[in-house]
Amino acid sequence: MEDQKLSIAEIKMAIETLSEDLLMEILWRLPVKSLLQSKSVCKNWYALIQNPSFISLHHHRAASIAAAQNTDCLLVKRALDGGNGKIILSLIPNETPTEDIDISFTGLDIEKLQLLGPCNGVVCLIRLALNSTIVICNPSMREFRVLPQPSHKKGYMANLGFGFDHYTNDYKVVRFGYLDPEFKTCWLDERIEIYELSTDCWREVDAASPVEYGFECTYSSCVSWNGDFFWYAFCHGGDAAIIVFSMTNEVFNELPLPEVCLLDNSGARELFILNDSLALALYPSTWVPPLWAVKLSFEKCFDIWVMDVHGVEVSWTKKISIGPLQKPNFALGFRKNGEFLLECGDGQMMSDNIDTRQIKEYQVYSHSPPCCLQVLPHTESLVSVKRHNEHDETDDLHV
Repeated sequence: MEDQKLSIAEIKMAIETLSEDLLMEILWRLPVKSLLQSKSVCKNWYALIQNPSFISLHHHRAASIAAAQNTDCLLVKRALDGGNGKIILSLIPNETPTEDIDISFTGLDIEKLQLLGPCNGVVCLIRLALNSTIVICNPSMREFRVLPQPSHKKGYMANLGFGFDHYTNDYKVVRFGYLDPEFKTCWLDERIEIYELSTDCWREVDAASPVEYGFECTYSSCVSWNGDFFWYAFCHGGDAAIIVFSMTNEVFNELPLPEVCLLDNSGARELFILNDSLALALYPSTWVPPLWAVKLSFEKCFDIWVMDVHGVEVSWTKKISIGPLQKPNFALGFRKNGEFLLECGDGQMMSDNIDTRQIKEYQVYSHSPPCCLQVLPHTESLVSVKRHNEHDETDDLHV
């Protein structure tokens, strides 16, 4: 008996008769790359994959599976071929990069590039300088959007934060500045501006800025968490606090620090996310030894504190002390499986699992300067950051 072959018309009819529930059950199990290809199957599939509810469900499912199976991915910013080389974003599911994304076309300086986020698989790329270039990026979809310049940009060095407004389902960038273009005098500008992905424009908001109270937020210690953005901030009087900007309420708030930070404000303080909680890593500042001392061993201990929230009350608990370790230079963050990621001082990356205490070396290298190496947890996402008038090739591809 000869095999019966279905015609293209019969295949199309079978696809189109699938119920939406069954179709949803099939599609949300696929990775982003396969879903982008599936958009061209038919109009129903295209509409479903573009649907915000489907995009949200797909991302949450991917995040849940990654957490349960310890298969979370890392997004690593690193520089190749020295300081004059290109910057790439590397997706790392295990210990070795599998995909490299060249972002040199953005024009962002290698030494001053900073990643903010992530929020639902989307990150913000900024240049730490006057009139900063700002790019919103979805690495999984290879989509980039260069933001328009804010209205108040001349002589304005800005602090930036990136987050997600759960009420409006919109991505936002908050911007506020504090220094003049000559770097000669302190110029406390109280303006606060917000960019919204949905409107593609900036607007001023009426809120009290941290600069009004003498706080200087630092990019060396900041993180996105639950849609909001957090900075470790220093005050001119020597005090310190965590400053948080609510993307929904569009206001700044101040959170207390562990008492140890108030007693001794020396050393490095890094904000990270550990097991879906805000965490703070305390460790000695990096010191470059003189030539006569390069053969000596210099060790570091890392104290990890975790923030507990009970209603409106905030407290801190010391989770663990890691070390002493000889190689590490900078703290980079945590993986879902409890790995504490560290830069080794030579552009390489290692980890110390806080549960098993297993040491692991990653096949990741970033040429000097060491600050080029930055790590963020990453879960792939279908969130599009393209402008509405940008052409999508799948619009023209339907069976």
